[in-house]
Formats: sequence, C-alpha cells, structure tokens
Amino acid sequence: MDQRTQEPLTTEFKGQRILNELLKDPTRSLEEIARACGSYRQKVWREKRRLEESEAVWGYTAVVDESEIDWRSFLLLIKLKPLTADQAQLLIRRHLTNAPGELNIRLMDTYYLNGRYDLLVIFAAPNWMTARKYYDSIRLEYEHFLEERPEIFDVAFSLIKWGKVNPNINKLKDFIPPMPKK
Repeated sequence: MDQRTQEPLTTEFKGQRILNELLKDPTRSLEEIARACGSYRQKVWREKRRLEESEAVWGYTAVVDESEIDWRSFLLLIKLKPLTADQAQLLIRRHLTNAPGELNIRLMDTYYLNGRYDLLVIFAAPNWMTARKYYDSIRLEYEHFLEERPEIFDVAFSLIKWGKVNPNINKLKDFIPPMPKK
C-alpha cells in the first residue's frame, strides 16, 4: 500500500498497534514495524521512544526455554500477612540487590496479587536442589511476614511464556499418558 494514501492513525490506536508489534518481535527494524502498522518509520520511532520514556515499556528480553539449557522453571506462591512498610522494603531490597541471582536463580516474574495468595514468583534454576535453597531462603527471610508455608511447583511445560507461544507447543502431546491395553 502506498504510504501517501494511508489514513493517519489516531494516537491511541497507533500506539496500541506499535506496542502490539513490539510485543511480537522488538528486534525488528523500525521500518518493518512501520510497514506492519501501516505507518512511517519516524512515527514509530517517536511512539516507541514515548512508550519507553513513560516506562509503559520497561525493556526487552529474550524468552528462554529452560529445558533446552538443562534448567527448570518453578512457581512459588506465597501467602503473606497484611503488607507493612518493613515487608515492602524487604521485597524491594531483595529484588533490587539481586539476592536470587546470588543463589544461581533467574527471576522471570514476580507479582503482588489479589486473591488467596499475595505473591507469585516465577523463576528458573539449574536443578531442584538450587530451587529448594531459594525456597528455604524465602521462608527464612520472610518468616515474620508469612501467613502460611509457601507452595512451590515445578513447571512441566510452558505453552505461552512472556506473551510468546512456545515454538515447540506440539510437544505438549508428549505428556499424554498411554492408553491401557484392552
């Protein structure tokens, strides 16, 4: 389509389309993103910069399949007592000082939640022993703030991770149990 004959996109719609394209693949050139949005490179550059400066986009990352590097993914669900200033400071400090990284843990996501649990931590570790050390470090450091014992889960398979569909999603079928012989 000739760019001179395109309808200009509204700021809200244009920003959403550019954001969607960045979510698909932020490594593409501005020209490719502009083409996909039916816009111009300069407009995409301005909107991308605006999203980054406003911290609507915090950054860009690689999506890793832990099983391909002999690591495992885990979920940690934590039920906390009502949030206090000391508890909030502990949470902030542990994340800003990379305490998990010192234990050979790669944090992928941490969420403060509404519902039965207050904190969801998604992390990767090279093995169960390392994951258990991290789990125990949480239990020890948060001891006075815990409502109950945290729950840890080993992720069997990721279908979608950080908004990206697993390119090997068909491997989910490998989890189908064999049918009993009649």
